[in-house]
Amino acid sequence: MSFREKSAWITLVTVAICFGVYFGSIAVGRVSPRGFATFHFLLLCVAALVVLQIGAHAVAAAMAPKDARAPRDERERLIAWRAQSIGYHVLMVGVLGLGAPGHFGHPVPDLLNFALLDLVVAAMVVAVAQIVMYRRGA
Repeated sequence: MSFREKSAWITLVTVAICFGVYFGSIAVGRVSPRGFATFHFLLLCVAALVVLQIGAHAVAAAMAPKDARAPRDERERLIAWRAQSIGYHVLMVGVLGLGAPGHFGHPVPDLLNFALLDLVVAAMVVAVAQIVMYRRGA
């Protein structure tokens, strides 16, 4: 497995864990979707995401230092471009879908959480697309 594929796996797993905890806490009612407690919990989850990604990428780079320092070849650039394109389209559909909760009377903090969910889903789609393309050899 190449370093870039490991990086995609790291992104997928850490985003799923950190934001799964955040949105799961909101869904079960442990954290109210409105207020400073939620904002602080979001900051904690983002900080955890940063720490987990830095640590996991450092370990992955230490295991294969030559691969981690190698410049991206044409195939890797193409995979990144195609995955970002897919993620962009998913994000646009999610953003356009934000009109629906607004029409049903959801307050602004809920809309912000829906927008954050759109970003998280798009980031996970990019990671999954990269993994699939690396596995297929595209």
